[in-house]
Amino acid sequence: MSRAAAAADGGGTGLKQRGPFAGGAALALAAILGSAAIGAAGCRRTVVSPAPRNVVVVLVDTLRADHLPLYGYRRDTSPHLSALARDGVLFTDVRSQAGCTYPSVDSLLTSRHPYLFLAPGGQGMGIPPGVPALPELLAAKGWDTAAVSASLIVRKSPSRINPTGGFGRGFRAFDERCREDDGRCVNRRALALLAGLREPFFLYLHYLEPHQPYRPPRGERPRFAARTAAWPRWVRRGDPWPIVHGIYRGAGVRSFATEDARHLTDLYDEEIASFDDRLGELLAALDDDGRLDRTVVVVLSDHGEELLDHGHWGHCRSLAFDTLLATPLVLRVPGMRGGLVRHAPVANLDLVPTLLDYVGLPWREEGFDGTSLRPVIERDQAVHRYRFALQGTVRVVDDGRYKLMLDLEGGDVRLFDLRADPGERRDLSRERPDLLATYRRAVERWVAAEEGLGSRAESLRRARESEAQLRAVGYL
Repeated sequence: MSRAAAAADGGGTGLKQRGPFAGGAALALAAILGSAAIGAAGCRRTVVSPAPRNVVVVLVDTLRADHLPLYGYRRDTSPHLSALARDGVLFTDVRSQAGCTYPSVDSLLTSRHPYLFLAPGGQGMGIPPGVPALPELLAAKGWDTAAVSASLIVRKSPSRINPTGGFGRGFRAFDERCREDDGRCVNRRALALLAGLREPFFLYLHYLEPHQPYRPPRGERPRFAARTAAWPRWVRRGDPWPIVHGIYRGAGVRSFATEDARHLTDLYDEEIASFDDRLGELLAALDDDGRLDRTVVVVLSDHGEELLDHGHWGHCRSLAFDTLLATPLVLRVPGMRGGLVRHAPVANLDLVPTLLDYVGLPWREEGFDGTSLRPVIERDQAVHRYRFALQGTVRVVDDGRYKLMLDLEGGDVRLFDLRADPGERRDLSRERPDLLATYRRAVERWVAAEEGLGSRAESLRRARESEAQLRAVGYL
């Protein structure tokens, strides 16, 4: 357990299945949770012996968990991801540590809490020197390492959004040619790199769908969104900026914010489905050349997207609802019994130690803020008492049941019962002062440990500086 987590806690705390990947059979949530076979598997101990393996991390930018059928969504937006879950393990309660690509990706690739990356002085958005990241740790042990990123932030070299780059350390090859392009480009570049990677290898793939603007590739058959000339041009183009400007720049949310926002949400779902097609192609390619059975595959997201659920749109800013922080996580390990479903609270911070554990490398001495999920997977044993996150001026603690959001700027707190109120509509801070005191104490201990005692002014300054940087380059 990390220093900060200990302080906050007060001292406590499959077989190869070629068909689904090549053909795209759907797996609804009911089929996962209701299957007797899967339920039985979830109760039995699952043991996978560590051995050197390839690792493929698939990061889907801006993908909120509750728009996937695995997490109860009404639309089948992701049949290939569902098939992957049938061959591995689905985590139903996952949290990102930040609601913005920077510093969320920095955090998940290093297993460090995100405040570390909000340093002042022009450090930029990349992972700073001296903070080991997953590709460096694997490269040092003989893994070949490569990446393909469509992101304007997660880059080796500068971009208009990230003027310093800084994500290339540890990668022998970092392909940036798909900048702001769709998943077809990412797959082309990924398959080209795979042809030259020696085993064991680590491949990081950063897909931009369903990040705004929500524009499914031309030529794809629409599945959820009607295409008609009746929509305003900005809606047809999947561009939410008129709504964003109305909310955050004083124009007001006009009458378009209901019907037009609904169509933009349909396009968001189209983009999820488009990514899912690319995932199916990638898994089929790994399966066809026989490497899937030697490869750990992870699919996760850096953050979600607010779609007017709480009167906001987009991500970043000081938004910390689960529309942004609740993200998907599916893991497939060769030899693991498939169809496992784990409900224990887990975090993106746990990615690095979990992968190191499953490829047989030491991780405990690295001082990570996360921990290996092996006990969750193999013994159904919880590993977190509390999880923490930050976004802008807001700090968050939750334990899978109750969640508290503390705004450092005004001191406002909100408390939610996620089990009874997953949409975070009813603030219990006045009704349950006992719970409020417990969770506020936990988050304040964490803030003190991570950000320093008496650090509120400095924390606010860093939050404002980070948001100002994103606003200056047109990201907000």
